Amino acid sequence: MPVETASDFSKAILEEAQQEAEGILDLAKREADRILEDAQQELENIYRNQTPRAATQMARSRYKQLVAAAELDARKQHILLQERLIAEVERKVKETLLRLRYDATYPALLARLIQEGLAELSGNEFELLVADEDRGLMTDAMLRDISTRTGKTLRLAEPIEPAMSGVIVRQADKRAQYDNSLQAVFRRQEHEMRMLIAQHLFEGLALNV
Repeated sequence: MPVETASDFSKAILEEAQQEAEGILDLAKREADRILEDAQQELENIYRNQTPRAATQMARSRYKQLVAAAELDARKQHILLQERLIAEVERKVKETLLRLRYDATYPALLARLIQEGLAELSGNEFELLVADEDRGLMTDAMLRDISTRTGKTLRLAEPIEPAMSGVIVRQADKRAQYDNSLQAVFRRQEHEMRMLIAQHLFEGLALNV
């Protein structure tokens, strides 16, 4: 799955997921059809073994039960599939967030995340927590520029775990901090993202049982 940009990446992931969704939903539809075929055989047996009036009443009741069961099973499969695909898309998005540090635009993104974090906190002196891999990007020139723009005093804190991209902005007295790592940004937007992913993946894939 070769990709060159974030847009290409997200498009490729969603296309793969949608193909899988279509295949699994097709299996669910075929299973529902099989249930209804079995139901037809059962209804024919009812008709042969009962009086016409009794057979009609039993058949109508049983048919409704079987159709409802088939619809319920199909919709359960739909929900399970949706959760599985959304989880897979989220996993790949999280992997992409870690790879962003190798993108040419990442230093500018770090500067923006720092300024956003500063805007969420009171005070004038702050520590910046970044992964060890990102410390080399936090140049004196970058920190001076942000300090000039915001009027805040900044210094780098000890490095934190590498499984993070972005920055955590913390008051120098450590009383409060704002987690503006990309992973935290993702968590804050997770509900909206799940809804968007579900809408994109399953648009036009509703089951007609």
